[in-house]
Amino acid sequence: MSKGIKLFDGLSDEQIKTILNSIPSRKYKKNHILIFEEDPIDQVYIIKSGALKIYRAYEDKEIILDFVRKHEVIGEVELFSKSPALSSVEVTEDAEIHHLSQADFIALIYKNKIILENIFRIHHQRFETLNKQIRNLTFYSVHTRVCRVLLDFIENNEKPNDLVIKNINQSTIASMIGVTRESVSKAFKDLQDEHILSLQPKTITVLDMDKLQAYANFD
Repeated sequence: MSKGIKLFDGLSDEQIKTILNSIPSRKYKKNHILIFEEDPIDQVYIIKSGALKIYRAYEDKEIILDFVRKHEVIGEVELFSKSPALSSVEVTEDAEIHHLSQADFIALIYKNKIILENIFRIHHQRFETLNKQIRNLTFYSVHTRVCRVLLDFIENNEKPNDLVIKNINQSTIASMIGVTRESVSKAFKDLQDEHILSLQPKTITVLDMDKLQAYANFD
């Protein structure tokens, strides 16, 4: 865990190692709720391993906003704004997470000013992701939304050119794109019939990346 952490871009391996060795970490099992929506936030979390989902509850429904994985950071927005948690965060794969207190985080920024630049860069990327989600929900069909989500998962795989998506089901995708599970199931059936996807329990394999990208209708 070193150069992959966007928060520490521009720091040397030795600097990153020193920082991480000074930050305590804890291990969490799948389904643990790390943060509840509207709870006060007094720490920044750096994901050492595992995966978490960020979501909000609305009228007894779960709306998934994003997934965070190894090397990513959460909690810094609320820490700066002193506002309560904007969303809930749940562990979806057993995880180990560094906990950095508000005081230690601010001290770290003062000592390494480049971290502040990285925070602005991370926020910009999140803003772009949010705009992308809004555009998907507003302008595109269910089939296109499904294809775009699948491509996002592929792009976020740790290994380059890994076309296998693990531990993601149709209900999860439905929560991400704002439609029913039945609508997602129909889209998956069409993609299977065209031999673009292969489905196994807890595993989605992309068989034809070119067709999937074409169906996603990227600009």
